[in-house]
Amino acid sequence: MPRSGPKPIPTRLHQLRGSFNATRHGRDRAGEPEAEGELGAAAPEWMSPGQQESWAYALAHAPQGILRAIDRGVLAIWVEAEDRHRTAVQQQARLDAGSSLPLMTRGKDGQPIASPYLRIIRQAAETMLRAAGELGFSPASRPRLAPGRAEEPASESPWTRLKLIHGRQDAS
Repeated sequence: MPRSGPKPIPTRLHQLRGSFNATRHGRDRAGEPEAEGELGAAAPEWMSPGQQESWAYALAHAPQGILRAIDRGVLAIWVEAEDRHRTAVQQQARLDAGSSLPLMTRGKDGQPIASPYLRIIRQAAETMLRAAGELGFSPASRPRLAPGRAEEPASESPWTRLKLIHGRQDAS
């Protein structure tokens, strides 16, 4: 029977956030796979120089402590889509330079049609966004990766301020 409700959050993310509770999160997690090894900085050799630059940029700016060696494929998908997106945007800009119909081109019959680069741009952007969500690259996915909030100093705690307002001193 399929599991209902939201996807479970990996234990590693709970630990990074500071929200891990061994009683609550340790129960059903005994068989949870743990990815081994950090993702190396070297880009795959088959990547173009532009893709290798994107790989290095992504690793330098990725959330720390998340990417593992097994994530290499997902990152490669993001890098390739980012490269394809950049190339299509540059080609579209060349077409639009001096054009009276930006984002359009002429079909075989001479009628204006939407540029084929627009579909490439859209598909690459969709691929990037999907991979980015998995990797923690998007603003919407980063809060899932955020470490737990640091404890407030006792003197700054709202409970301490409330006690001071009402003249109660802590016995501890």
